[in-house]
Amino acid sequence: MADVEENRADEQQWNARLLNENHQRSLATVLRRVELAVWRLEDRLIRETPPQLALTRFTDPPDSDQRTALLRLVKHVRQEVAKLAADYYLEVAEESFVRSTMGEFTLLWCDLEDSQPQKLRRYGAIHPQADDVLGPRIVRLIELMLAIDGVASGKQETISTWQDAGEDSPEG
Repeated sequence: MADVEENRADEQQWNARLLNENHQRSLATVLRRVELAVWRLEDRLIRETPPQLALTRFTDPPDSDQRTALLRLVKHVRQEVAKLAADYYLEVAEESFVRSTMGEFTLLWCDLEDSQPQKLRRYGAIHPQADDVLGPRIVRLIELMLAIDGVASGKQETISTWQDAGEDSPEG
């Protein structure tokens, strides 16, 4: 048993010498994307039903056999990623949940700013009432994006506001 472990350690050291630091960083980045993709796939596969979204309909769900096979493949992909990470001494990256939330919703805020009626004119003439009808609703979404950012960044006033807000109230 000790010989097997020693051979494995020798193999890992030899493998690690095949890549310089830049190679390791590049490989680790791709493998993180693979790891996150199979995590999202698994999350979708274990849901009983897809989420009810307003603008997205998930179609063509896998049948039972496909689902079972996909879940097994997810397991194998994770194992391979773990082996590669160990064999090539790939660095584990930490991702802050709140920082990535803040980043994503800040980008969405920017996208929504570009979706205001006055900016949509770039795509052609827009109805004159769009500013009055659509504008406030886009502004409301922008406010919600900024509220999510505020809560994620730990702003106590925003946290308190949204903890106390009712489900159906305009504030939350």
